[in-house]
Amino acid sequence: MLKTSLRPQMRPAKLDTSPRPDPAVGDAATTATVEMQYDPTAPLLLGTYGADRDRGAILRLPDGAISKVTVGDDLGDEKVLAISETFVTVARKGATRRFTFPGA
Repeated sequence: MLKTSLRPQMRPAKLDTSPRPDPAVGDAATTATVEMQYDPTAPLLLGTYGADRDRGAILRLPDGAISKVTVGDDLGDEKVLAISETFVTVARKGATRRFTFPGA
């Protein structure tokens, strides 16, 4: 049985305690960055929000402006027909098109 606790050893004065990246993981910026291709002349879906019956979407328009839209809104000469969690459908003169998240 020990009567006294062991005395801790002193840390070496020249011990390097600087953090080192884990080579198996890589650096966070490279890991989290995804290259994407999109048509800069078309709106870009940035996000959706709200419940199923009251859903809205956030779009980046071709001129760079950010716009919130809901079903029934005009988007230039197109009308927003539907918004789901993953896409926005618009129509113009009977033709429809769908915007999804980049890379989807």
